[in-house]
Amino acid sequence: MSEKNSEGIEIKIGLNVKRIRKEQGLTQKELASRLSSIEQTVSKIERGVFTPSAETIMQLCEALNVTPNELMLENPEWQKWQSERLEHQDHSINGLADQISLVQGMFAKADIARDAGDEDKEKAYLDDIIQMYAWQNKDIRAIAEWLDHRYLDQYMVKMQGEIRKTMIKNPEDEK
Repeated sequence: MSEKNSEGIEIKIGLNVKRIRKEQGLTQKELASRLSSIEQTVSKIERGVFTPSAETIMQLCEALNVTPNELMLENPEWQKWQSERLEHQDHSINGLADQISLVQGMFAKADIARDAGDEDKEKAYLDDIIQMYAWQNKDIRAIAEWLDHRYLDQYMVKMQGEIRKTMIKNPEDEK
């Protein structure tokens, strides 16, 4: 937390509680109910005239489904912390959006190459996508097994269709 700021922790907590409560569409009365408290206590916390105990802070965190950091950081500090937290998670929204954009861009290039009749370029883009996901032998094996099963399934469907057509054309063969 910034030492330059003379604002007390109770003010920071109060502003954040109010912001988060409103973002979640809660009234002070509804938050008080979640805390097993009264509306005036929530009002005092939000105005910064009441310094919540550590236990109350944890209750607020649970009631609002947030971390203590989200309650105690100033808004610019909180935004920076949120941004850094999302960027460094392996499975973040930002990471997913980047992955989708990258892969769909490669599929689009493969589609353009296919439409232009350039099979080699199309295959190169598709190979790049496969390499993004299948970089270990177990991944390549899973793809190979999936392709084999798909081939066998398609073969069986065609074979069953041919048998059925033959039976329809020659119903006396069934007797």
